[in-house]
Amino acid sequence: MKYIKSLLALAVATSAFGAQATNLVTNGSFESTSQASGTYGVYTTLPGWDTWSVEVRNNLAGIAQDGANFVELDTTKNSNISQNISIATAGAYQLSFWYDSRPGNGARPTDTNLLAWTFGANSGSILNNWTTDVQGDWTNYTGTFNLAAGLVGLSFAAGGTSDSYGGSLDNVSVTLVPEPESYAMLLAGLGLMGAIARRRTARES
Repeated sequence: MKYIKSLLALAVATSAFGAQATNLVTNGSFESTSQASGTYGVYTTLPGWDTWSVEVRNNLAGIAQDGANFVELDTTKNSNISQNISIATAGAYQLSFWYDSRPGNGARPTDTNLLAWTFGANSGSILNNWTTDVQGDWTNYTGTFNLAAGLVGLSFAAGGTSDSYGGSLDNVSVTLVPEPESYAMLLAGLGLMGAIARRRTARES
């Protein structure tokens, strides 16, 4: 009976920990669009995202960081994508996304790959110099922000020179940062299971 109770305690701890890591972004890796390998398409709609123009690529002018697809927001000119994230519980949330500049841009300005982002009241931009960057060398951005419950806007936009040669975006996520007590619960459950396993081994020896 003690062993069963311990298993239940560990299951509760693990499920509580796992719930914290649920990605709140819809279609964060852009895999909902069927795009053949070696091709790209310009779309006016994208599942989960609001946009007027976005370029979905699959193994063309780059390789996805996650899955097969990734997007470029400078299609025929600078564009953007956005969605509202539903925050059920106030707390600390981590925004994470991957960015890659697009090498081989000829004599274009160094700012052609700039990618700007906003998340609620927070904003920033990321830019790698395409003349020195390596294609497929993705850069991860993460930031942690305290948010109130409700809908929070998340958007990405091509910045810099509007010339149809923009940076790449992939694997976008927003996750609730686990509180210290969640870690403590998980570690306690694991420790309890370890102690029970040692005790059972000692009895069977």
